[in-house]
Amino acid sequence: MEFIRQYLLSKKIPLDEKQWTEFAKKNIRTEFKKKDAILKVGEVENYLSFVEKGTARLFFEKENKELTIRFVFDYQYLTAYDSFTQRTPSRCNVEALTDMVVWRVHYDDLQELYRTHTVGNLVGRLTVEALYVEKLNREFSFLSETAEERYLKLMKEQPELFKLIPLKHIASYMGITPQALSRIRKRIS
Repeated sequence: MEFIRQYLLSKKIPLDEKQWTEFAKKNIRTEFKKKDAILKVGEVENYLSFVEKGTARLFFEKENKELTIRFVFDYQYLTAYDSFTQRTPSRCNVEALTDMVVWRVHYDDLQELYRTHTVGNLVGRLTVEALYVEKLNREFSFLSETAEERYLKLMKEQPELFKLIPLKHIASYMGITPQALSRIRKRIS
């Protein structure tokens, strides 16, 4: 879990040894295989996870189409956050796109950390801030950019997507059909 400690320190979270030990004890190392269902629609998300290695996606189905909400990579938080915080059934599925190693803290353990240590509150706040900024940027992109602009931006900001993820998932994430993505790729190349 040293990578999590380094991540927290990089975010200027002051960690004394006691707080780190208690936080680390609450985290469980879990492995998932490619295509594993980490969470299914209707289940309550019980874990706030931090990805050590691997890629996942959050998606839901509508009219027999899978619509991708988000991709998660190394050193990012992985959770159906609304289900996690509100203790409600998840509206999305979470699927491993590659073999994964994640560190997970259970909801109840995180609540205990919130009550007893500043590090718990800081981790919670950082998670919310990161997810909010990501969501806001995505909404802004959908409302102000064309599909081609979104594609070029994605190529620039997250080139690893195109190496790791099938184009049909990227298209659904962009809010377009695979055929439209293919046309954009042809125009640009």
